[in-house]
Amino acid sequence: MNTDLFYPAPPGLPVPVGPPRGSPVTLQQLRNLDTTKLPGVQASELILAGALWLHGFLEESHVISQGIGSSEGSYWHALMHRSEPDFSNSKYWYRRVGKHAIFPELREAVGKIDVRGAEATRAMRSLLVGPDWDPFQFVDLVEQAARGRFGDLALIQGIASAEYRLLMGYCLER
Repeated sequence: MNTDLFYPAPPGLPVPVGPPRGSPVTLQQLRNLDTTKLPGVQASELILAGALWLHGFLEESHVISQGIGSSEGSYWHALMHRSEPDFSNSKYWYRRVGKHAIFPELREAVGKIDVRGAEATRAMRSLLVGPDWDPFQFVDLVEQAARGRFGDLALIQGIASAEYRLLMGYCLER
């Protein structure tokens, strides 16, 4: 399967909140992905749900992710609701995710992001307060940004990119 369209994410993607909808051509390309080499129906659905989310096809991603009962299906569902934005619903789905296998690596990746300025430094302290990645803290930070109370959108996008890369990589490897 050719993953160029969605893995790694093209520059500027994902857009964490209110992503623009991709083009009809992109939607058709995603729907035509050859997932026959993936083990099982659920694997191809996970890949498609994530790729659709990445390109701003939230409704299409939602239809797929809500039908997948795994932790990864709940994770794509949480990302989709965070993007709408529907932050409380995103947290509901993160609760269903539980402690995901990518969380340790995600926390490590976030800890390596170079931050500048007092606002970003405070945000990073809140994100990295405990030993484990806390997706609820990140949802809160994204909500603050969406409401205009946090201005470092590059930091938000950097964290969302690391999260997407790790989750999609996990889904592709399974």
